[in-house]
Amino acid sequence: MSDDHAITTTAPAPVVRVHPVVQAAIAAGASPAELREMLAIQREWEAGEALRAYTRARVALRRDLPAVLAKDTLVDYTGAKGRVRYTHTSLAAAMDAVTPALTRHGFALAWVPGRTERGEVEVTCRLTHTDGHSETCTLSAPVDTSGHKSTAQGVASTTTLLSRYTALALLGIATADMVEPTGEPSAGDVDPRRNLRAAARVVERGKTREAAEAHVGRPVAEWTTADLERLREWLGPALDGRASECGS
Repeated sequence: MSDDHAITTTAPAPVVRVHPVVQAAIAAGASPAELREMLAIQREWEAGEALRAYTRARVALRRDLPAVLAKDTLVDYTGAKGRVRYTHTSLAAAMDAVTPALTRHGFALAWVPGRTERGEVEVTCRLTHTDGHSETCTLSAPVDTSGHKSTAQGVASTTTLLSRYTALALLGIATADMVEPTGEPSAGDVDPRRNLRAAARVVERGKTREAAEAHVGRPVAEWTTADLERLREWLGPALDGRASECGS
């Protein structure tokens, strides 16, 4: 193809929207002072338009986001109170599940980590729409050094945890590991001393320790709070009125 017939492409010029009042003032030859006032009006109008665009896109985004994310990561360590074993939704899995929909609807997530005056880890998540409006969520928590983490590892772990929860809070998504606080140990808590007491109660009720382990599918040392609930159901009504003490 000759140079005379070369095809060139250019990106379309961005569309600049102007408030009708501002447009009329410019056309009428407004003074610099009047233009400064018009600029304030323009900025306020643009912010309102961006908010409306954000709201419309946010509603459309909600239809494409999952309501609940499944657990995908196992945590298993021995701490000061015994063995801890549970599963949760990782930040990587959460972002993998939501990023395609975010991109499709013109949204982006970003995090800004920091520290509070009390020395806690703080994370601010920002959800920004392509038209400019954004909303934030900030959470803070003490450094988590459980499981023999170093201070640096604890800061990284806490930052990751807060990044996950701030993002999901902004998007209105729950994870399967989110439970309502009840003051009771979580279903994944493992307390060896508590489990030995539970095993003794099982024997008192005429069952064997081996039968209880077979029913739960785990040795006594690994019984979780959820396992103890299964044992209560397995033992049935207490013959001596003390079934509720199993695991107490």
